[in-house]
Amino acid sequence: MAGCFLWPRRRVTSKAKNRIEVHVVDASSLSDGENLRMPTTAMYSISGGKALAEAIEGVADLVPLPFLSTFVRMAIKVLEACEETTAIEENLEDLQSRVYNLMLVVVDTVPINKKTSLELQDKISKLQAILDNILADVRKIKEQRKWLLFFFRDLNKERVGRCVDRLDGALQQFNARLSPGRESASQLTRIEDAVNRTTRPHNAPSAHTRQDMPPLARKLYGRESLINEIATLLASEDTSRVCITGAGGMGKTSVALAVVDSPAIKNAFPKEFIFWVPCVEAKSSDLLRRILYAQLRVTAETYDSLETLIAELDVTKQRRLILLDNFETPWLRLSVEEQSKVADILLCLAKLSHIALLVTMTSGFTPDGIEWEHRPLSPLDSEAASAAFKSRYRDAARGHELVVDGPQLEDFLTSIGRIPLAITLAATSGGHLRASPSDLLQDWSRSGTGMMSEKETAGMNRTIRLSLDNSSVKANPEALKLLAILSLLPAGTTGSNLDLWAATLDPPSGAAETLLAAALIEQGEGSFGTARIFVHPTIQSYMLHHGHLSLEIRNAVYDACYSFILDHKSTPDDRKFKSDLKALAVEEINIQGLLMETDVRNPRPKAIDALIAFALYQASTKPSTVVASHALKVAQTAHDTSHCEAARQLAEAHHCLGKTHLKLQRFEEASVHLEKARAQFKSLPGGADRTRSGECSLELLDAWMFSRTKDSNDMQSLAEEARTNLAHDTNDKYNTARGLHIYSSFLWWSNSPDEEVLLPLLSAKALFEELDCLASSAECLYLLARTCAGSAVDKAEQSGGLDILGRSLSYTVRCLIHLRCYEEVMGVITRLLPLEQAFGAPGGMAQAVELLGYTCVAIFDLAGARRAYDGALLHFSKMQPGVMSKEDVERCSLNLTKLQGRTMIDEDCFHTLAKPDPLD
Repeated sequence: MAGCFLWPRRRVTSKAKNRIEVHVVDASSLSDGENLRMPTTAMYSISGGKALAEAIEGVADLVPLPFLSTFVRMAIKVLEACEETTAIEENLEDLQSRVYNLMLVVVDTVPINKKTSLELQDKISKLQAILDNILADVRKIKEQRKWLLFFFRDLNKERVGRCVDRLDGALQQFNARLSPGRESASQLTRIEDAVNRTTRPHNAPSAHTRQDMPPLARKLYGRESLINEIATLLASEDTSRVCITGAGGMGKTSVALAVVDSPAIKNAFPKEFIFWVPCVEAKSSDLLRRILYAQLRVTAETYDSLETLIAELDVTKQRRLILLDNFETPWLRLSVEEQSKVADILLCLAKLSHIALLVTMTSGFTPDGIEWEHRPLSPLDSEAASAAFKSRYRDAARGHELVVDGPQLEDFLTSIGRIPLAITLAATSGGHLRASPSDLLQDWSRSGTGMMSEKETAGMNRTIRLSLDNSSVKANPEALKLLAILSLLPAGTTGSNLDLWAATLDPPSGAAETLLAAALIEQGEGSFGTARIFVHPTIQSYMLHHGHLSLEIRNAVYDACYSFILDHKSTPDDRKFKSDLKALAVEEINIQGLLMETDVRNPRPKAIDALIAFALYQASTKPSTVVASHALKVAQTAHDTSHCEAARQLAEAHHCLGKTHLKLQRFEEASVHLEKARAQFKSLPGGADRTRSGECSLELLDAWMFSRTKDSNDMQSLAEEARTNLAHDTNDKYNTARGLHIYSSFLWWSNSPDEEVLLPLLSAKALFEELDCLASSAECLYLLARTCAGSAVDKAEQSGGLDILGRSLSYTVRCLIHLRCYEEVMGVITRLLPLEQAFGAPGGMAQAVELLGYTCVAIFDLAGARRAYDGALLHFSKMQPGVMSKEDVERCSLNLTKLQGRTMIDEDCFHTLAKPDPLD
């Protein structure tokens, strides 16, 4: 029987490739019948592992005989166990070869469409039993620890050798022979087809040039968790439809390639079942089909449909991964009709549940009918961007490190949007030149992407041009206009405010949808109306330096900005002031950026008025002299060139800058500009504006009172001038009330009798309340509270009643705390504490000391605060049970606990304290 089947000689294989290749003896030495039954080397060359198992399982399914399928699956288990046990590789490969050939011979021996004899079935069952025993031996070897394998290597070799001997003996008894004929040849052909389909996936030549998958990029900073997340999604059939989106240069392909190279993907998909499909040249549905056939290595008689390709993919359920890279080309840059055909192609692939799809594209507008897992790429965070820049810089500088770090590098990376491609190109260029971050930032501000060498610039610009060349963008002129408009807004805008900046577009939301699809703009979190719509800095730079921002569009944006500011110009006494502040705050960064671009020598109409109005808005919120100083510079130049209305605008600009300095408590600078404004309003070409001059006098008086640089006579004169000028028009109740209020403030400041202070103050309050002026009414009440509190204390002191004096002082302290006049509080408390101590009531003393503790925290006196709260707790403890407030003790204890262990007090600490009762 040995002559019926000769064992193949073993071929030492490369462990890296993990292949088992069967060699048979020269067929010329066999009989004709043996020639028909011997498998050839070409026919049965097969990759190991999972591919082998799938191929043989497919073969077993060709012959629907249960006993044969059971035998084949047992043989597979032995082969897989051998694959997993590599410590004594040489003997196991010998065993694998024998089991593999035994399997093929048995399958070849069983006739098709004929009744199988009981004798043959029995022999196959005996072979299966032997394989079962061999499997047990191999598993015992596998389960041994490594050191046992090392010390008992020879013993294990003997065990494998006995397995081989058992197979030899079994084969000598397996003497079933099949008569040579067409049926055997047919069966072997079917076996060959099944093996080829499963072990060499789509390995046919193609009419379209096949491209290799790009090499894996260098380390990707800041993307590690995202890569692992996507790999996990693809490994599961439930979430194996993933779309990576992002603007050009965000690193979509690099992330996708890193996903493919991740351990999770390698475990789920054999290397030969991962396919890269470059879609950047797929400018029609027909080209996309041809590229798919080429990259998946499938040939067909016609490429007009996907039938052959889908059938090839569906031959077995072996999982495959298809990476469709740069899918925006066939999806977003084609006509509606072609786009529909592309969607059909993708849907056909998606219907195969064992096919995982990974798509990269610039837009998240993916074809319907597929449940996608969208993973948009954002710019790198600060830490990752810095690490990526330094690494690339070091390589380009041939090992030299970036010398300057910190804020300068952060500023530069922020200016280029922390976009991976921009970081790579800028770092490469900077490394070649050994440039510092500040040098790079200057170059970026001056020339944008032109700061890079020609080769690198082409790379950055090409990604942007590809998006601009999108057919839907080119077919929509309004989309390009909106892109230009948004490129002028450094902070982007909300969807609801697109009408503000792009009023001529009808509607701007349609153009925005086109740009979002092309990834030329981004949408932040939230709904379209409230989310920020913005352009990345690299695209903004490209639009700026490549002639896409026409003078017409620029002027339209400037005019929209000026109109928006002036439409929301109001004072704190206007009912719409609060809503105006909110509206301006949403666009504050854009407005300031556009206003600072105002041409000093040739400002557009309304530009100076808008500059002044916006600077006054900032004075009411976050005072800054930047815009106010620019307003003065533009107004001064206009005045010097005899610009119409220039004299008034110059006076307004001086007033605006003076008021801003006053808010910043720069009293000397405030006085200079307010005095100039006051003088210019008095000498306007068309006649003096007494009201505006009176307003300047009002604020100048504030600056003098705070700085204490003028004598009382000068201040008295200025106060009377301010009241007179503001009240010169008896029909103007509002400004009459303002004159009365500022005069009352001066009287209070100069320690005039309370009756003199209260008389004009109450008149001003009544007028403001009649006019429903909330802010000015509040100011009157503020001054009234301070005046009345002081008056109450004076009268109580004159009366000699200690009880009423103590209560007056206590409530004065509380009023001053409400007004945040903490320095004044300390003066009143020094009068209150001795009085409470002399009075002898522990409750009054406890409350007074608690007020002292709270005030000490407000002025950052940590030691004083601790002593005061300790004292307050002591005095609260002296009160009789039932009288002492549990809440008072808990409040003081809580505040004292917050102060323990601290070395200093700051604003945050102060705001966490519980306020004394009844201040809450």
